[in-house]
Amino acid sequence: MLLLLRFLNFVTVLLGKIVAPLYSYFAKLPRKPLPALNEPEILNSSATILAQKIRTKQLTSERVVKAFIERCQQVNGQLNAIIEDRFEAALEDAKNVDRIIQNNEKSVEQLAKEKPLLGVPITFKECLMVKGLSYTAGAPSRKGIKATEDGDVVAALRNAGAIPIAVTNLPEFCCSFETRSEIIGHTSNPYDPNLTSGGSSGGEAALVSSAGSVIGVGSDFGGSVRVPSFFCGVFGHRPTSGIVSLTGHFPDSPDEAWQKRNSIGPLCRYAEDLKLVLAVMAGEKNSSSLNLDQKVNLSKLNIYYMLDRGFRISEESVNPDIKKSILKAAEHFRSTYESSVQKIHIAEMDDTLEMSMANVTQMEGLDAALTLKDPKDESCLFVEFLNLLRNKASYSREVLVMRFKDKLIPFLLPESKVPKYLSEANNLANRLKNLLKEDGVLFYPTSGCLAFYKRQLTWKETSMEYSEIVNVLGFPATHVPMGLNENGIPVGFQVIAAPNQDRLCFAVAEELQKAFGGWVPPPMSS
Repeated sequence: MLLLLRFLNFVTVLLGKIVAPLYSYFAKLPRKPLPALNEPEILNSSATILAQKIRTKQLTSERVVKAFIERCQQVNGQLNAIIEDRFEAALEDAKNVDRIIQNNEKSVEQLAKEKPLLGVPITFKECLMVKGLSYTAGAPSRKGIKATEDGDVVAALRNAGAIPIAVTNLPEFCCSFETRSEIIGHTSNPYDPNLTSGGSSGGEAALVSSAGSVIGVGSDFGGSVRVPSFFCGVFGHRPTSGIVSLTGHFPDSPDEAWQKRNSIGPLCRYAEDLKLVLAVMAGEKNSSSLNLDQKVNLSKLNIYYMLDRGFRISEESVNPDIKKSILKAAEHFRSTYESSVQKIHIAEMDDTLEMSMANVTQMEGLDAALTLKDPKDESCLFVEFLNLLRNKASYSREVLVMRFKDKLIPFLLPESKVPKYLSEANNLANRLKNLLKEDGVLFYPTSGCLAFYKRQLTWKETSMEYSEIVNVLGFPATHVPMGLNENGIPVGFQVIAAPNQDRLCFAVAEELQKAFGGWVPPPMSS
């Protein structure tokens, strides 16, 4: 434990409590509901069902794609989630799909195997290369840059028949748990426009939750798929490290620690879509190692759970609604399947912040992606902060703060301590592997707090350690929505499994959706 680091966290949490009354103003503002669904039969269907209906001619791809395009146009004015669309091109793609199906060029069985997402619309976080669309990673310095080709994940999903319709908002260089870019501004939470949608895949989470997209694809360096999924009430999966190619993601680094920590994963409203989409994203070779089609016997599943990491003055307590959702889920498995359910405390989790910082400090090539104008010019950061006050900075506040923290790391985490915390992370990974094996999952908070008001992140950032440690370890984890609290805000938690046991996360997600309802639509006008 690093006392100076914990002290600074304590001061941050304390200041957050002091300024909290200032945000109470937002609680009094009206929550404008989203427009009613234009095509509920389509928009309330999973990607799995839509693909099946398209290839069996029960629905045309054109009608499905058109319904989601119209929904995007309906809700985006309130959400501010879309950076650029390809609506006209997507409709042409859909018409081509319908011609293929009408001509009976392949059997329904062939289409299901070779093109499992044929005709289904899909959206992508804008840091992923989608040929012809904006590819700025939210950075004003990259404004106007377009992807010249598809990244690996985008290409795989296109080859499976999916039709990209838009790329969505994110913070600059994916550097925040709140989605606000200098290019288009804040993305709002569909349950309350005064709340953040989370980050950095907040554009995807907001659009998916609002039924503007049936499948979203985001990236997750420290919780950037799971946290916005949590805040927006949808499912989000962080795959086992190395299973999904990162080629086409910006920023990037060849460093092994970066490749292990960052991941690309799906967001969706229906748990059954997680397996389908991950199988496509991973490719035949990698998905075979996951045994996604192997049935999970829930009665033989070992359930472990942690409600928090214990009391500490340097961070906010985990919200009671989150703890209740974990307890409800654990009791469901105990009473319904007589699964082995055990509350545990893992002492190594105490130092997750230090482990995460040590993990980042060892990465090489990271500055090349996230640097300011001249990484050797130490005065540049100071100048940019001054420019920020004059609204003339070349970089967002989030990136400048990240760079400032980077400068502080040697003082907060001395280089001599880095090997100690890297070793702790390795020991924690081994302990969890031995605990979970091939038949165990851990129920654990995705974040310590619920969705908060915009621009409140500074005081809430310590709550994100719950998601970040999963990235450090390289384990798979799925955020599972567990309904809304009494204030209409999404609650839920993440399900963590050992490497290559993603299917356990999916089995638990599907069961909890069946038992507790999963995604609950945000307020909509009648």
